[in-house]
Amino acid sequence: MSARDLVARGLTARVRDAVTMAGRHNLLSRAAAAAAGRNPVVLRPWLAPPAYAPGTPYAVGEIVSHNGGWYLCGLAGTSPSTGAGPATTSSGQYVADGNSSLYWTYLGGACAADPADGAPIVSFVTSNPSLGATWTPASHPGAYTVRGAATAPLRTNFWTLASFEAKAGMPMCAGASVSFTCDGDRLALFLPAGSAQVRVIVDGRYLMPGSHVVAGQDQWMVIDWSGSTGRRLRHYELETGKSASCFGGVQAAPSAIVSAGGGGAPRMVVIGDSYNAGSSYGPWLAGGSIAQLLAKRLGWRDTWNLSVGGTGYCNASPSGFVTFGQRVPHALSLSPDVVLLMGSTNDAGYAPAQVQAAALATLRALRAGTAAPVIVVGVPSINVPGAPATEAAIAAAVAQHGDPLTFFIPICGAVPPWVLGAWNNGTGVPAGVANAGFYVAADNVHPPELGFDHYAQRIEQAIRSEVLPALALTPA
Repeated sequence: MSARDLVARGLTARVRDAVTMAGRHNLLSRAAAAAAGRNPVVLRPWLAPPAYAPGTPYAVGEIVSHNGGWYLCGLAGTSPSTGAGPATTSSGQYVADGNSSLYWTYLGGACAADPADGAPIVSFVTSNPSLGATWTPASHPGAYTVRGAATAPLRTNFWTLASFEAKAGMPMCAGASVSFTCDGDRLALFLPAGSAQVRVIVDGRYLMPGSHVVAGQDQWMVIDWSGSTGRRLRHYELETGKSASCFGGVQAAPSAIVSAGGGGAPRMVVIGDSYNAGSSYGPWLAGGSIAQLLAKRLGWRDTWNLSVGGTGYCNASPSGFVTFGQRVPHALSLSPDVVLLMGSTNDAGYAPAQVQAAALATLRALRAGTAAPVIVVGVPSINVPGAPATEAAIAAAVAQHGDPLTFFIPICGAVPPWVLGAWNNGTGVPAGVANAGFYVAADNVHPPELGFDHYAQRIEQAIRSEVLPALALTPA
């Protein structure tokens, strides 16, 4: 091959790479613009949550309306036969309902449902509704779009969903979704026993605000539009929670067609700790991790959440889970359009120089395998000794990396920090300002439900104000 041919080949490759980069940046920006103010997190649900009732059993993830507010069940139990019910509006802490084992957390003021021109009737049954045609995922995989996970057989005909291995031989899924379209006026989602929490989005809005907990018996969620708007082509998406992600398929009338929907969304890969994987304090809403909330807010819906509690750039946790850097090969294998790393206070026990070196190695490994933008989010601003120094070390790694498509978003080093308490409220705020009661749970580490969305909103703001404009200006 002549020198001229080598130059021509090199120029062709550069042009191809530039076109790919421009297309990726446009895809991310267009999706974010379309999702602004029009996504399931902010739009009103089709149906309102039930009113709180005394003497009623409640499961984790259920939402009730009471005294002008919404409350989420964070610890299952039966509400007392007498008493005021959930009343706390001054914090996001989990508060006991009287003397019962039932605990509620405040979600904010009640939001009116929006039935549009006719909402469906939703029911749950434990016997087969026999609607006529069964679209099992094993027999009809092309009828569904799976995002955030790979499928494996469950009881032959159904799917279990897993995103990655937290360590060798331990598959994990911190949230995924299955989407499809159906033109029938009545359908049933089969929910295999052990599916844990699920929520359904219909035409871009949550069907119901709270999660449905499947528990130990097979169930069918029947969605019936026959008494309202009847037969229409609608887009459905089933979101799973932080564990036990399963999908059992759809039943519909023989005259209805189920087909794949929801493809073409940008793919975001998230590497983080329990702030994204979840903890014993939540999130208790399916689709409620920071990664999933951010995905909906930005329209980057094909999100793979490769997060494991207790881990960081340095820390593999006592359980031997893999570090952020050890998850890079899997992240690269997914061909991401954008990568987001977040945390971690789990590295606060390491020397800042160790954290900086590990973070830099992680960033270099990512850039060696992808030209996608990398967004590095800092350390939660909680009362953990060493958290500010750990975040500063990560910021130093980003600066040392010197890559124009790697962005850093501070949290505890922001002015003011995103979460404020007595330990850090002296910078950038009036004296005495503190919001930690809403955004940090009783363990003083993890968020309650309100906290997950607080972080997602703040990250969204930073990406819209700093990352997206930079991508638009990046020369191809």
